[in-house]
Amino acid sequence: MQILTSTLPADFAYVTAVGTVGVYGLLQFATIKVSKARKAAQVAYPAPYAENAVAERDIKAKIFNCTQRAHANTLENLPIFLISLFHTGLYHPVAAAVGGLVWILGRFAYVQGYASGDPKARMRGSFQYLGLIPLFLFSSYKAISSLPIFA
Repeated sequence: MQILTSTLPADFAYVTAVGTVGVYGLLQFATIKVSKARKAAQVAYPAPYAENAVAERDIKAKIFNCTQRAHANTLENLPIFLISLFHTGLYHPVAAAVGGLVWILGRFAYVQGYASGDPKARMRGSFQYLGLIPLFLFSSYKAISSLPIFA
């Protein structure tokens, strides 16, 4: 373990805190919201969503579908976020942690807004991209510029 810790930047702990504690909190928040919405809408497992016809006439079913979609979208975005966060953190740990925190806070707002049952309310979390885009661009730049073809 000493080899690994001696090669990581001193402030890398901020990156791991955001990438573990922050993401865990976000995912638990979304999971609990989905569970509560599923129970309220009486959508039985293993159905991933309420039927569209039901959701059109039942607000609880619509809220469940919106909440479930917010959770799924968060999971879809998680791999690129984590890769970009940790890769950028190897070079600029504090900036990466700040970007990661912005993304996580934006995702909280996204989930909360979408879970209202109004799909347009998900846009409250649009500021998440102020965290994700710089992480992704820097990580992509470092990955591409490190290829032997560009050496």
